[in-house]
Amino acid sequence: MLKSTNAHGVHSPFVYDLVTRCFYKKRSKKNYPTNLINKLPKTLRAKHIYLLYDFIDYFSPNQITTNCKAPHPLLSITTILKKDQNTQANSADLIYIFQTKNKIDPIKNLMPNDVLIVEAPYKTPAIWDMIKKENFAQVIVDTYYFGFIFNRKQQAKEEFYIRL
Repeated sequence: MLKSTNAHGVHSPFVYDLVTRCFYKKRSKKNYPTNLINKLPKTLRAKHIYLLYDFIDYFSPNQITTNCKAPHPLLSITTILKKDQNTQANSADLIYIFQTKNKIDPIKNLMPNDVLIVEAPYKTPAIWDMIKKENFAQVIVDTYYFGFIFNRKQQAKEEFYIRL
């Protein structure tokens, strides 16, 4: 069953802005640093790394927590954009989960207006479904390659499937 949509099927102003200003932003490879695409995880392609770069640039987090190990492109992105990496999720406003088999406890601390990104959520569907049911998961944007979860108390709980 196909249930994804594009920007015109989104009725949330927050998600519409995210989709039009970040996900569907016109990209030119010459706008990106040359060393951004080094070694790609098997689940991602170059266009997904560019999307991740644009998302971090758009969202502009102060601190990022991740369970990625080098040479994951996220680590290059945080260095290029001069974003702080932190191992403590309670002080980060962006948490990035790279293909985990176990539920991660720090995501329970997702504060209002913070975001959680799950890479390749369909590799571990049970954990993805469990995360989506959490109280902090107010806005869920599923792009298949990434799952974006926002803790936005000012918005009703809603799930969006966005076609990239």
